[in-house]
Amino acid sequence: MKKYKLYILTFLLLFPVFAIGQIPNGHFLDADKTTEKGYKVKPFKQEKEGIYHYAILTELPFKNDCDSGLSEKEQIACSEKNLRNFIYPKLSSEINFKGNVYIYLTITEDAQISDITVSSYPNSELTNKLIEEAIKKVEFKPAKFENEIVKSRLWTSFTFPSSSKELFSESFEKMKQDENPEYKNYENLIFDASNYVFSNPIYPNGTEFGAANKIIGFWKNKDTGLNIPIGSDFYKVLTNQKQQQYLYMIAMMNYSLDQKINHNRILECKPIEGQKYSEQEDVKEVQLGGAKILLEFIGNAKNNVPMTSKTKIFYKAYEKNKLDKELF
Repeated sequence: MKKYKLYILTFLLLFPVFAIGQIPNGHFLDADKTTEKGYKVKPFKQEKEGIYHYAILTELPFKNDCDSGLSEKEQIACSEKNLRNFIYPKLSSEINFKGNVYIYLTITEDAQISDITVSSYPNSELTNKLIEEAIKKVEFKPAKFENEIVKSRLWTSFTFPSSSKELFSESFEKMKQDENPEYKNYENLIFDASNYVFSNPIYPNGTEFGAANKIIGFWKNKDTGLNIPIGSDFYKVLTNQKQQQYLYMIAMMNYSLDQKINHNRILECKPIEGQKYSEQEDVKEVQLGGAKILLEFIGNAKNNVPMTSKTKIFYKAYEKNKLDKELF
């Protein structure tokens, strides 16, 4: 990717699940069908119900690599990651979902699974069903609190697509810690991150949305071998006041990576001697492919990217399958 500045998204939308206020220390947000919103703040240790949150368990109810003596925050992160790794191999190949999935479940004293709640955003009943089926295939053991077998409450989440089977926030931290990161090792992750950006409405406050954009931004000044051909008339009518130019750059990157990873085609978009850059076949293909991705995305009002009057001209051409004539 060439050295193009990536702009920070400024849309003011709240993340749908967690925007219900500050959670006090020693409490967590739990799925609860008895409440109107479906979620309720509960203490880590619920004496009356005999339920213990995984943050304070002495022994987790599944195999894990979490060290003993972790803080509550550290145990939460470690537990969620290990539980996610247990569920992933059980997932059906039928899942073709793009977004976030949040999971709550209880493990009883005799290691049985109960009170499963699966929520996907955007909502997908099929995805919820398939993930619940995968959870039921996982074998658990009784949890312990201070050497006593107890009923435990677990939580984890997924981000799709994710070829690394990690959250983007985890992958980004690993990438930052890599002293000599090589682009070839992260190409699939970058492709996943760009897919994710165009798979959901814009949620600037979402952790995974932010991490996906940071993964993309990490490579903006690196030599990836795939140049992004901005400067077209279409690019110029877009406005970064509404983040359209930023999204168009990601769309062109997404198209180029898709061609390379899934079709074994390298669209370098490098200047060729004797040819006008804007008329090169690879340049025009990437600009057109990216424009289609962008226009399909912003054409859906639910994605929270308003169109300008000039952008609407190109969108109408896209709808009529005449975008190439409008672009060039």
